[in-house]
Amino acid sequence: MKNFYTICIGWVVIFLIVFSAGCANIPQEEAVKELVPIKSIGILPAQPARVTILPSDTKTRQQREAGSTIINSLLSDYFRDYKDVRFISQTELEGLQPAKSGQALYLAREAGQQLHYDAVLVTEVERYQTRTGSAYAVDNPASVAFSLKLLAIASGQVVWSADFDQTQQPFFENILSSRSTGSGFRWLTAAELAKAGLTKKLNSCPYLIKD
Repeated sequence: MKNFYTICIGWVVIFLIVFSAGCANIPQEEAVKELVPIKSIGILPAQPARVTILPSDTKTRQQREAGSTIINSLLSDYFRDYKDVRFISQTELEGLQPAKSGQALYLAREAGQQLHYDAVLVTEVERYQTRTGSAYAVDNPASVAFSLKLLAIASGQVVWSADFDQTQQPFFENILSSRSTGSGFRWLTAAELAKAGLTKKLNSCPYLIKD
């Protein structure tokens, strides 16, 4: 029995030595990444994503355009109290030289350079399907998908990004999802689902900290 305990202790010691050596070989800079210095942020108007759809699919196109309008309003509400965040108007975009519409990241960098922002936030709406039914009985639930990208103007690199893609599920089929959106037993509208997703994603961005 004594030999058994001795062998066990020996294996534990060997494991700890190997584990410690492995950790020592991990560069510290991989564990801690420094944030790029960003003081001012411009917000591009949310736009429908450049996802291929049939020319005859006017419903999907209209839904994404409507979703972009709603999300622009939600962005305005979210950033209301941020001092160093400002929205870039459509008039300002049209005045950019040169301006290539439809190329979101190119347009973001042009806007950042010409309007003197450290970074620009790009929002693209991939899906925005409204709820069919009421808050307690639906034929089709709300379904929303969008992406967020924060482009550092100096480097031209995306320093933060997030994707939201959710179709509301019945409460008892997806309890965690219901908790994350605050829906409880109620079916959300597409605007409410978008707000919950947008707030959650923006709250996770390390560059968006209020003074």
